[in-house]
Amino acid sequence: MARSKYITHFCAYCHKETKMEAVGGKAVEANGTESLRVWFRCQRCKHSALIDRSVPASKSAVADLTRESATEYAATKVFTIGEAIYHSEWDDLGRVIAKNRTSGGVQAITVSFQKLGERKLVENLRADALSDAAQV
Repeated sequence: MARSKYITHFCAYCHKETKMEAVGGKAVEANGTESLRVWFRCQRCKHSALIDRSVPASKSAVADLTRESATEYAATKVFTIGEAIYHSEWDDLGRVIAKNRTSGGVQAITVSFQKLGERKLVENLRADALSDAAQV
């Protein structure tokens, strides 16, 4: 799966969450874990920041998940990075690998599933927003 060249991240210089462009990076392996350190440039102030982006591990990271140890996914729940999730509609287990906010202001999580691979899901969605969407 291809990685995007842009992310939304908090700029320490602007003191705002801004769109940042990847300008370079290097994969680093330490203590048996692989991470990707990438230089991102703020699109607002043009300052650069070195951000450690974890690279999803091999399928073994999600292969050891069990249904009993996983939390059932619901758009109204809040999840943490590393938490195991069971998606009942897809009948698939996965692990949360990233959290971010979409351009519309909705909180989202990136989940690495056993069968489906990486998928983005919404989280912390208000119950009234769900009922409004169902009426449309």
